[in-house]
Amino acid sequence: MPKPLERCTVHIVGLGLMGGSLAMALRGKVARITAEDIAPAVLAVAQQRGVIQGTSTAAGADIVILAVPSHLIPALLPTLPISAGALVMDLGSTKTRICQALDRLSADVLAVGGHPMCGLAENGYANALPTLYAGARFVLSETARTTPEARALAEALVGAVGAYPLWMDRARHDAVTALTSHLPHLLSFALMRLAMEASEEYAELYELAAGGFDGATRLARTDAAMLVGMFTTNAEQLRAAAARMREQMDALEALLDDPQALDAALRVIVEARRAYTAQYGERMIT
Repeated sequence: MPKPLERCTVHIVGLGLMGGSLAMALRGKVARITAEDIAPAVLAVAQQRGVIQGTSTAAGADIVILAVPSHLIPALLPTLPISAGALVMDLGSTKTRICQALDRLSADVLAVGGHPMCGLAENGYANALPTLYAGARFVLSETARTTPEARALAEALVGAVGAYPLWMDRARHDAVTALTSHLPHLLSFALMRLAMEASEEYAELYELAAGGFDGATRLARTDAAMLVGMFTTNAEQLRAAAARMREQMDALEALLDDPQALDAALRVIVEARRAYTAQYGERMIT
């Protein structure tokens, strides 16, 4: 039987926005928190402020959290000194390829795929918040190394940071998030890229840009390394979502010279968006 969460040592690989926020949220709720990161200065600050209690490796930890870009996780996993009986979880924004890598872990290791549905446009430890996970849905995906004990410990960790566990098949997760998360990021970057190009022709472009442009391009402030992982590990699903988006763009473009038909189409969309807001509220940027 795994230890109760409050007696566990948690080791976090990657102390950026997600890993740092997780460490902050777990303070006082686990026995010990250690971390490793490619930036020694980040580790020093976190330890100085009491967010972590040590800088080490995964060896001996009861729970190992992988908080690095998604595309790095499959290659990273075999290099980690994970102890028998430890639970390995990731925070990656895609699940299929990562869960396949988790499937291949030693049979004496527990593993659950994870994706907390929260975040900020700006990444890095400097932006970490102890409340980042509060109220968020936290997707959990089974792997070949998921046992009832692994499920219980993963749910306990999710609850400890204030999030709500949502078990979901890895492929279904990737199809849904391609539309709700990955495509919005792709569109934001595409619009910003268009603006960069157009600003060479229209020098006043950024001066005239206002709330609509700012809102639509806010995700383009996201760290590129995270986006590379998100896009490349879910490329097939993202391409499918992008193709469906092009169909919607074409359909609305076809109505631009028909005010009555355009008004009717837009009213349906407005009502759907308002109903969505009424039920779920406005969530933090992810």
